[in-house]
Amino acid sequence: MIGRKKCKIISGCLNARWWQIKNMNNPILILCGGRSSRMGSPKPLLRYHGQTLIARQVANALPNRAVWLASDGTRFADTDGADYLPDWLPEKQGALSAVLPALQLAENIGYSGVYVMSCDTLLQPEQIIALLNHSPDQMILKQGITALKSDAQLLPLLAHWPVAVAGSLKTWLESGNKRVQYFVQSQPHQTVDLPKNLAELCHFNTPDEFERAKLAAQSFQAA
Repeated sequence: MIGRKKCKIISGCLNARWWQIKNMNNPILILCGGRSSRMGSPKPLLRYHGQTLIARQVANALPNRAVWLASDGTRFADTDGADYLPDWLPEKQGALSAVLPALQLAENIGYSGVYVMSCDTLLQPEQIIALLNHSPDQMILKQGITALKSDAQLLPLLAHWPVAVAGSLKTWLESGNKRVQYFVQSQPHQTVDLPKNLAELCHFNTPDEFERAKLAAQSFQAA
């Protein structure tokens, strides 16, 4: 016969395990906006291995989870199965405006959070999610923002955002604040180190930077 105290311990373990399983299936929001003025063409449509970045990312994530796209009304080819979400603010007013509707929708459906990634990376969504799921503090993963970090740079758009911050984010935007880094630092958060060889595959703003990322990807695959 199992005692009451042991029952509570087992129940707590099951609850924690249930949350981890649920978290594994959380949706991913891919940020496709931005003006791409320095790149000269929309980043989601950059081609890599015969596909556009956005088509490649959707194809990678869709078998595992819901895929939501924030694109300020633009539709992309070869993204069937993904859902397009509107920004909370009009006319491309920043990433936080895209994240809030995703958190609100996730909360309404019953998800615990949303994985967020900007599309300017050669890393696949499931690679990013695997890194984030190895975060050291599972309670912060549930209640706070877990972001990748490259050297000393916080990468809040390669991150897991819990629905718990949706209310704070709405208040933040309503007050006119749009800075992502400042918002993250105002919330419970933790970081997961992004290995240097993988960091070289992320965040390209010019054609030259994109070419360097592709060369880095070739070196990484060869190794």
